[in-house]
Amino acid sequence: MPNEDHACLTRAWQMICQLICLLQVHVPRLTATSETRWAWLHLTRVAESLVRRWLVLNACQMETWPTARTPQTPAQAGVHGPGSTHMSKRERPQRFPLVEPESPVPIFVWRPSRGSEPGMYILQYASASGGSASFEISAAFNPENLKRRCAALSAVMADPAAHTMRMARWLARQRTQPGRRHPTRTQGPPGASRRQRRRDPERQNMLYWIDHLAHEAVMRRRC
Repeated sequence: MPNEDHACLTRAWQMICQLICLLQVHVPRLTATSETRWAWLHLTRVAESLVRRWLVLNACQMETWPTARTPQTPAQAGVHGPGSTHMSKRERPQRFPLVEPESPVPIFVWRPSRGSEPGMYILQYASASGGSASFEISAAFNPENLKRRCAALSAVMADPAAHTMRMARWLARQRTQPGRRHPTRTQGPPGASRRQRRRDPERQNMLYWIDHLAHEAVMRRRC
């Protein structure tokens, strides 16, 4: 393992755990009209980007990637057998999504708030073109979705080895199946913002650093 990768994995994991613990405290308290809802949505997106790239970088440190598992039928898995407990999709443990969404990710920027104490800022939605968008999007905020995403992040923190193995299997399949999507986006990690570096330089710099190392590690495995 390159020394730079080892240092990044160690420092990023500490930051990830701190951020997830922070989300575990504040996200359950959010409502659809909470004033800080967009700030916590942004931090959740940053945490997801960090976790996904940490898993990619960690999986690339393995000497050999595991082979893909053979899908089991419900009968082979025993979900319909006598004495078995069949769980619905909602009842199953939350799994962290290994692949980032294809849809464009909204951009959030910090702007000075009006009518408040000096030095106070709010997180404002911005369009991809750089202009500010209407705050009518606040009606689309669903705190339950954010709680599920926080639960998925917590599952990674509880068992990082298992999720690293999941990522290794995904990367192994992605290398052998042309056209399969890569877990991380090529145009930049969601939640990253050069403007945010002034407000949150530590997390933003880490996100750019681990994104660079993760893509480099994947390229080394392909050579």
